[in-house]
Amino acid sequence: MEFRGAVVLPERILEYGRVVCCGGKITAIEELEKPERPSGRYILPGLVDIHNHGAMFHDYMEATEEAFDAITRYLTSHGITTTQCTTVSAPVERILQCIQFYRKQLKKKSEGRPVCRLAGIHIEGPYIAPENRGAHPLDALLTPEDGYQWILENSNVIGEVTVAPELPGMARMIRDLRARGIVVSGGHDHAELEDVRQAVESGMTHCTHIYCAMSTLHKTNGHRRCGLTEYAMTHDNLTAEIIADNHHVPPLLARMVYQAKGPEKLCVVSDAISPSGLPESPEIYQLGAGEGCTKVIVEGGVAMVADRSCYAGSVQSIDRMVRNLVRDAGIPLADAVRMASLTPAEIIGMDHDCGSIEVGKRADLCIMDKNLQVCQTIIEGQVAYER
Repeated sequence: MEFRGAVVLPERILEYGRVVCCGGKITAIEELEKPERPSGRYILPGLVDIHNHGAMFHDYMEATEEAFDAITRYLTSHGITTTQCTTVSAPVERILQCIQFYRKQLKKKSEGRPVCRLAGIHIEGPYIAPENRGAHPLDALLTPEDGYQWILENSNVIGEVTVAPELPGMARMIRDLRARGIVVSGGHDHAELEDVRQAVESGMTHCTHIYCAMSTLHKTNGHRRCGLTEYAMTHDNLTAEIIADNHHVPPLLARMVYQAKGPEKLCVVSDAISPSGLPESPEIYQLGAGEGCTKVIVEGGVAMVADRSCYAGSVQSIDRMVRNLVRDAGIPLADAVRMASLTPAEIIGMDHDCGSIEVGKRADLCIMDKNLQVCQTIIEGQVAYER
């Protein structure tokens, strides 16, 4: 199978190119002479979303086949070929139910068209700060001193954990997680700069949704003090996520973060929740599942907790965010695509297999039209979605 169009590579675009796929792998990439009739299509690598909670009225925390199928098929229709299932703060027993169901899904044989690959679990909370918990339920929060053995016991499927650096015992927890190969991400924190530095020295390498529920510039006894936001913006030893929905991070701020971090250190995430993919309505949704989870509404294209006190994740997928970055923030297409594919793949250690159009990698592609709308999603050389 082959695909022709403008091929988006990590650092440039082949205006007239051809990608050849065979046996589920990319076998050739060729630059062609200008055709008489250009296809008007962009050939992107399959998009990679490492922070996604749900879609189509479902949340991964439901731990049901219906939920996982609805979410992954929605993602596939938006060009996403690899994703991390993201949990939300909840009683540990409920998170463990999600983890155990995830294990079952990995063994499930797909029938019919393929869907986006599950590449691990992102545990967002409960080891976060009450002051910056956002939409996470307060009574579900923990500190490392409450124990985290359950994470270590499931480290073969947990790819990332979001933590607040300042919590008591966090330095040791970070070292223990890193020893098991888990990516540690700072976020939902109330940290001082000293806490951030200690966390980085202990092995923290990533930041969860920069500028959102994150410690930042403040005054203490009349003196300005920086937080995790400023550290992440100025230090190359930390990568960072950006929710580029034009709400959590407006276009001007997105451009500023991009200019500070560059596309190699900044990745686009959806942080999408259950209303994603549905028409806006007065419906009450949930972040998480079961008793005590957060009630959410959608107004003006953004999700908020029911009392409207803060945002509660996004309702956009990352193909839309790529368009936002290009059209509204003025970021070059090749960089916006890299931030939604290769950079997140690198962060979770999957770049050997996906995230860019390279010979030998999985034949995961996202085909877009000239308006950057998804036309086809290709997974391992097979058509998984077609508009």
